This record gives sequence, C-alpha cells and structure tokens, in this order.
Amino acid sequence: MYSAEKHKIRLCFNYKIFLLIFLLVPLFCYSQDSILSNKNSKIQVHGYLKDMQSVSFTNNAKSLITGNLIHNRINFRWDVLNNVYVRVEARNRLFYGEQVKSTYQFGKYIDVDNGLTDLSYNVIDDTSIVLNTIIDRALINWYNDKFDITIGRQRINWGVNLVWNPNDIFNAFNYFDFDYEERPGSDAIRIQYNTPDFSTIEFACKFSNKGKDQVVAMMYKTNFKKFDLQNFAGIYFDDIVVGTGWAGNIKNTGFKGEVSLFKPYKNFETSSEVLSASVSFDRSFKNNYFGMVSYLYGSEGKGLQTGINELTGVILSAKKLSPFEHSFFIQVSKSINPLVSGSFASIFSPKNNTLILLPSLAVSVSNNWDLALIAQSFFSDSNGTFRTLGNGIYLRLRWSY
Repeated sequence: MYSAEKHKIRLCFNYKIFLLIFLLVPLFCYSQDSILSNKNSKIQVHGYLKDMQSVSFTNNAKSLITGNLIHNRINFRWDVLNNVYVRVEARNRLFYGEQVKSTYQFGKYIDVDNGLTDLSYNVIDDTSIVLNTIIDRALINWYNDKFDITIGRQRINWGVNLVWNPNDIFNAFNYFDFDYEERPGSDAIRIQYNTPDFSTIEFACKFSNKGKDQVVAMMYKTNFKKFDLQNFAGIYFDDIVVGTGWAGNIKNTGFKGEVSLFKPYKNFETSSEVLSASVSFDRSFKNNYFGMVSYLYGSEGKGLQTGINELTGVILSAKKLSPFEHSFFIQVSKSINPLVSGSFASIFSPKNNTLILLPSLAVSVSNNWDLALIAQSFFSDSNGTFRTLGNGIYLRLRWSY
C-alpha cells in the first residue's frame, strides 16, 4: 500500500515537472530571442503556443460536447557546418475536458506513430486529460550545388495541389486536420540531384517497422513551357505506382494536377489497378478576392460506410484520399483588410449526396499573435433523408515565437 501511494506521488510529481517544462520552454525561447531565433545564429529555436476551444454537436444542444486543447510546438535547428544542419521538432498537445471524457480510449486514439521508431508518448493518459508529445521531425541534411541529402524523420512533399495530393505517396495528409500545418513526416532517406539543365532527379525511401509498409520511388522534375512537371515510379506498399503532376498558369489562372496509378505487383496480370487523380484551378480577382475549384477522382471510393470518422478521423493514403469516387471543392476567400481575412469552402460529392461546409475567419492581432474562428459542418443523404453527420466550431489563439 505504501509502495503504491509512493508511486502515485512520484507520477504526479513527474506530470507537474513536464507541464512546467511544457509551459516555460516557449517563454525561455522568447527571452533568448536574440540568441536562438537570430537567422545568423548557428542554433535556432522557434515554434508556437496555441489555445483552442471547440464545441461539437449534431442537431441540437443536447448533443453538444466541448473540447480544450493547448498545443505547443518546438522547432530546433543547428547548423553544424556551412552545408550540414540538424533539425529536431516536437509537437506537444494537452487535451482536457468533455471531449476526452466522452471518447473511448482517447489517449490511444491520438498516440499514433507509424514510423520506424515510435516517438509518440502519452505523458498523461487519464479519463479527463491527455498530454501527448511526439517528435515528428528528426533529421540531418547535407547539401552542395548538385546534391541535397536528408536522412531521418522528414516531410517528403511530392504533392502539387492544395487539397488532395495523389502524388503525396510518402505522407498524405487529411485536409480536415487544419491544426497540423506542418503535416505528417516519414522516417526516410531522400537524395536530390540538380542537373545542369535545371531539372531535378530525386530518390526517396520510406522505412517502417513493418516491412510491407515501405515506400520507394524515384522522381524527375523539370520545367516545360513555364509549367513545372514531375514524373515518378516506385513501390507503394504492395503496389507498383506511377504518377505525374504539373503546376503552371493559363493566362491569369493557376492550373495544377496530379495523377497516380496503383497496381499490385503480386498477380500483376489479373489484379485490378486503382486510379487517384486531382485537378485544380485558382485565380486572384479584384478587391482582394481569391477563388479556387478542385476535383478529385478515386476509383476506390465507395461512399461513407461508418460515418463521419471516415472523413475526419482516419490517416489517409495517396491511394484513397476520400471515401467518395467523385469529390468537388470550391473556395472563395477575401482579405477584408491587412489584419482580417475570411474564407468559405465547400466539398460536395454528388453521387453520395454529401455536403461539407468550411467557413473561417482569421485576425492578425499583432506580429506574432493570431486569432482564428473555424467551423466544419458535415451533411449526407441516408435512406433518402438529408441529415447532419456532425458540426464543429473552433476558436484558436496562437502565439508564435
């Protein structure tokens, strides 16, 4: 009995120490700004501290659930030599309140790391509070005029579009996860070679603690008639994958697209392929308006089978970026003044009669303080009845240091 009580006291003491570090590190970085965040310094530390309050509900106030999140990010960079640097970045999230209480095994739900090494850890995992920390960047980079080589946990961004990225075979991201601006990373090696004609040849290999989860591919990037073009081929889990992407302008309109084709290498002749393709157009208009439309085709899309979690709660793959075969995206945004901007976006799947509304408002309070109000509403046709799948409203205050 004495031993158990002593252990409980020790755990409580450790939690308090970690929480103290969690809150004081940004303040230390701020006080040492001239030393650690100076671009001319060999060591740089920066990041942000966010407080986000949320409410989620379906049709009425009886289903309302509040959520609370304190989100801290610490980015560390050390320029070891003139052409060698090390980066380590950690993401710390403190969840508490009704959302944690009402979600079964909430700690396990967020404690996910599919890399070669599990660098995610729940420091506190209780029925009403969860503190998770994860190192999502840990890499060393060497570069010169011709080569750029990165080894470690990194983001390999082969995507071109802003919403759906069929070419992002290493670390696809979920568009609804708006609070993760840095997006997921991969435990990988990446080698880039710049050719004399200003093209790039790139090789990347993603490692995993599960052998079948490896991704290996090679890409060639070039420019043709003012369009950036890319072509790649490789192995994606159990599939052979080939893809292409482009980005450029048709007069005053941006035109981007990505196509990836997946086919199992086992029973190659008899197996069926999967096609994932997206295209987008964007343009700036008078009076600070900006518009974008995008379309995604996914041959594996079968519609919603289990509900809203298929949209918001899953880790996506380039092979299946949406549960729908056809998805359309439209967005209109406007800078109201230099400090305030608003946006309204919508995703619609006509075949599945699913509609998603995504309004937002952002305010720049000062140089390093930002306030955002974001909403997400999901509607779908079920047995001939158009019903609400869920709504979320988020108020986020961010301090960058």
